[in-house]
Amino acid sequence: MPSNAPLPTPLAPEIPPAGVVPYSGYLPQPAAPSTRPPAPSPVRRYLHLLARKWWVVMLFVLIFTGLAVAYDLRWPPSYAASAHVWAAGRLGMQLREGSTAPEDPTTATGTQAELLQSSFMLGRAMTKLRNTLHIEFTTNWLGALDVPKIKAAQVPKSAVIEVTAKGSSPQITVAFLNAVLDEFLAYKRELRQASSGETYASVSEQTRKQEGDLKAEQENLNGYMQSNNVGVLAEQAKAAGVYHTQLLSQRDELRLQYEVLDAVAGGDLPVMDVLTNPASGPADPRSILGVVVPSALPAPEFLLAKTELERARIQRGRLSKYLRPKHPKIVKIDERIAQSEAMVDFISHQGRNQVASLKQTIKLKIERVEKQIVEWEAKISDASLRIAEFERRRLTVARLQDVHDHMLQLLMTVDVARSLDSENVTVLDRAVQAEGANKEVLVTAFLVCMGLGAGLGFVFLLEQLDDRMFSSEDLASRFEEWVVGQVPDTKPPRKRGPLLLAQDDGRHTFAESYRAIRSALLFSVRREDRPKVILVTSAAPKEGKSVVAMNLARCLAFGGARVLLVDADLRRGVLHETLDLAEGPGLGDLLARDGDLSFYLVKSGVENLMFLPRGKATDNAGELFLSAACSHFLERARKDFDFVVIDTSPVFAADDTTTLAPKADGVLFVVRHSHSTSDSVRHALEMLYERQAKVLGLVYNRADASARSYRYYKYPSAGRQAGKA
Repeated sequence: MPSNAPLPTPLAPEIPPAGVVPYSGYLPQPAAPSTRPPAPSPVRRYLHLLARKWWVVMLFVLIFTGLAVAYDLRWPPSYAASAHVWAAGRLGMQLREGSTAPEDPTTATGTQAELLQSSFMLGRAMTKLRNTLHIEFTTNWLGALDVPKIKAAQVPKSAVIEVTAKGSSPQITVAFLNAVLDEFLAYKRELRQASSGETYASVSEQTRKQEGDLKAEQENLNGYMQSNNVGVLAEQAKAAGVYHTQLLSQRDELRLQYEVLDAVAGGDLPVMDVLTNPASGPADPRSILGVVVPSALPAPEFLLAKTELERARIQRGRLSKYLRPKHPKIVKIDERIAQSEAMVDFISHQGRNQVASLKQTIKLKIERVEKQIVEWEAKISDASLRIAEFERRRLTVARLQDVHDHMLQLLMTVDVARSLDSENVTVLDRAVQAEGANKEVLVTAFLVCMGLGAGLGFVFLLEQLDDRMFSSEDLASRFEEWVVGQVPDTKPPRKRGPLLLAQDDGRHTFAESYRAIRSALLFSVRREDRPKVILVTSAAPKEGKSVVAMNLARCLAFGGARVLLVDADLRRGVLHETLDLAEGPGLGDLLARDGDLSFYLVKSGVENLMFLPRGKATDNAGELFLSAACSHFLERARKDFDFVVIDTSPVFAADDTTTLAPKADGVLFVVRHSHSTSDSVRHALEMLYERQAKVLGLVYNRADASARSYRYYKYPSAGRQAGKA
């Protein structure tokens, strides 16, 4: 194709067929159980890191060992002396009934021990030594006073206290300990003498004060009883309560009567039906309303009039069946009915007037009763308050009397206890001689162990924070993809030369690693599923993907296959420099012009291996990989070669790799030992899976040849014998 031909139109990204859901995570790849290394345990990973970082542990051990040496050289000598004190507790018997429980013996002994080692007691002992022996306590090299340290501890299951003193001078240590014991006994005597006198005086003063308060309250109570007869008040309150209850009952009854009359006056109840029962004759209104109804109420007349009215109505009903309305008899009966109705209305009117008068009378009674209720409630409240005040004053006198009795008993107890020794504290044995108490060996061992623990902890922290891979086992434990093989870290045959694989390479382990990768690609799947176009990439630069691609292509060619090595890093590809070949024309020109593949191929110097350089560098590699020319190129390469190995840019460098990867038969992902991080590898694989790329497996590059994973390749004699054969 001519050089000035227009660039082909890029094709849209391939869309997966219907029913295929793009995978957003890792696709599990089939792995041969026999070749997949077991997942290392966290302990093994930590041991691997410890083997590499052993110097960190040794550094911590040396630092803490130096501290131990400084302690041994600069710390002053230490001497210890001991004495024993018997703290028997309180003597005597309990003189006052109802007093608080005595102090627990264990607690009492512990209190004495704390007092022995208190700063107050140590200060008294230092003052005594300065005054008697003229000993001055100076400052040592650490800036602390050269004063012996006192420690008091209770002997288990006993009332004996062991007092130990440690100092830099044996004479001062013994003298200081004995001074502490003497000052402890002297302080107990002073405290007992001072406290007994002060206690007796204080109790006497409190007793006199309580007696004065008691007399004052008794006088107040007597004066109140003279002005208030409590017995009469109680009877009056009781009678007032009964009468108050009767008034409440009377008020409720009157209110009920008022409500009934109010209902009659409002028309809710017929007046004469309430006052008169037609069936049983006139009724006494007092039995109905509970009040006296005036005798002028014409209840019999109302009953007779209403009876006559009903009789006339019945008679007219019988006559109206066979007589006309104008008949004289009908007319006469109608006149009787009218007269009876007038009489009933007249009597009903008189009844309503009487109900209104009765209602007013009851209302006045209710008001009078309520006024009496308020007056008696005030009388009951006043009597209750005066009775309550009497009870309060009586209880106050009783309480003060009880307190006064207790104070008298306490005064008697203190007076008796003044002549008794309240505590029995005896020094069983004093300090006589101080012995050496330095613990250089223990301190040194402790600091060395601390250094070892700190070093191991620091290495463990590094292991937790380091996300890199340090073995193929570590790689297999973190990812589900198949670890196709691992390439050891080795030096190139020439100085500053590339790590290219030779036909008869003397680096046995290095050569066998690529043969293992070749066998994995050829025999791990069926022949019809065997990948032909293999794309080699990594997550980031400097992980060795280009060297792996070149050596894999060379290893396949050594096996007799026709192989094409393609430099698809159109931005920064340098395979032509490594192979010492021309830069172009190459893949970039081929894709831009959609030319003939054979025109751009270059012999690599290895039989059966052809090389396609990158050509002129370009920044639109993604568009070229999406074009139809790229598909034509791959289709032609599949026909002309057994294998096509494509070296591309890292996944995170540009989008070129993720664009080209779906068109290849599979992707080999290179992970570098102690360089690639799990996070970067995981994200790069996710990007490939999102583009529907098929990841054949992982290649662990520049692995530690001394690691456990290479235990089957450590036979250098096997390579030499093969060469001789």
